[in-house]
Amino acid sequence: MTDAELETKANRIQSVVEDRLVQDHGMLPMLVRAGDYQLPSEQDYRGAYRHRHLQGKTEAEIGMPPMHVWRAWENTPTDTAWYLGAMSYRYRCDGEPGVLAICRRTFGALRYIHGLGVAKGERGYMCKPYGGVYSKQSSGDQVQCILVGLAAYRPIAPSGDLAAIDEILVDMAEFDIRWNYVSPHGYFGYSYESLVESILGKDWANATWSYAIIHTPLLYLAWQATGDPKYLGEIQRWYDACDTSVRFERPTGKLTGGIGWRALYLPALLMAFDPGNHQLWRGLMLQTYDRVRSGILPNGTQAYRWTFDVESGEREILPAALWRAGPATTGRSGIFARACVAAQPWFPDEAMASTARHILDNLDFHTFRFIMPMEEGQPVPPEWLVETRLLDMDSLTGWLWGYWEGRWRGYW
Repeated sequence: MTDAELETKANRIQSVVEDRLVQDHGMLPMLVRAGDYQLPSEQDYRGAYRHRHLQGKTEAEIGMPPMHVWRAWENTPTDTAWYLGAMSYRYRCDGEPGVLAICRRTFGALRYIHGLGVAKGERGYMCKPYGGVYSKQSSGDQVQCILVGLAAYRPIAPSGDLAAIDEILVDMAEFDIRWNYVSPHGYFGYSYESLVESILGKDWANATWSYAIIHTPLLYLAWQATGDPKYLGEIQRWYDACDTSVRFERPTGKLTGGIGWRALYLPALLMAFDPGNHQLWRGLMLQTYDRVRSGILPNGTQAYRWTFDVESGEREILPAALWRAGPATTGRSGIFARACVAAQPWFPDEAMASTARHILDNLDFHTFRFIMPMEEGQPVPPEWLVETRLLDMDSLTGWLWGYWEGRWRGYW
């Protein structure tokens, strides 16, 4: 695919977002029907799988809406923030006033979500707005996706939005600190207490870099917005618990791969905030890059589970743990493309942009899926069939961000 063809593809994808997918207040849902771009219905989800995070409980027992509602809006903060990031980089490329207007509208959606928490007396709580309204569900992943979207928008934001950006970031950081970096409402079937124990433990003995890289960038942004040293103290708290002397090595021998991309793009952000720990961030990025790229397939999707022999280059695709009925792939490799583009400046000798370009060239609407069979005609468990037919906005917004940031960086 030529650069011109790729640009045409990016414009085509964005046109569908603008014409069919933007919801009230400028929010983006996570899942819509691929055939007509409508939100899934109760009928669509009849007989669907029961999500593992429910821990055997029903949505009603947890106080959540039905599955067809919460799945459609599950990652709305993420997808809205990533679309903001994508359009922010597009504006850096072309300076079009209409693109800046999209950025402002999309930022307005994040302000709306912020306002939902404020209205409930939970300033800084960025909920998953199921059905477009407040819910008691959020996660660390929503936190990190929102902060990277706001960080991408800040350099081009009009003066009228700058104070609001900092307000949201500081409120989020304060909420994190107040509740020990865990949602006070728990997570699906997990209680708040059980999450604190598993994520942090007594005296933070269970703290890991997987979680530290979610929260430390937010604390750096709050510190930059206020100059308040307490945020640096909280960063040091994470550093002491996780140990900055830890070094992550590139994989050798036979590895088992799985999905996971934040350990590539969040350390890329931390490289700029804290270059003194560059060996830590670089090791984490390279380990993640090597592991994930070994699961990228010729059609640009990513396997859910696989083994890869680093020395021989042999790869075996394993049955997906989610549906246990044969191999499955995901279009969320679009997120990996975006992560590769963010990390590439720190690794001039690595082919990260080329990996991203392979994904961007090959993914399209038919592969923007949360999950799908690896091969055409492969049987799909009936309870999973619905989500093979839904357009996944994590895949799509990750793709758009990867394209426009890569374009701005001169990779294509």
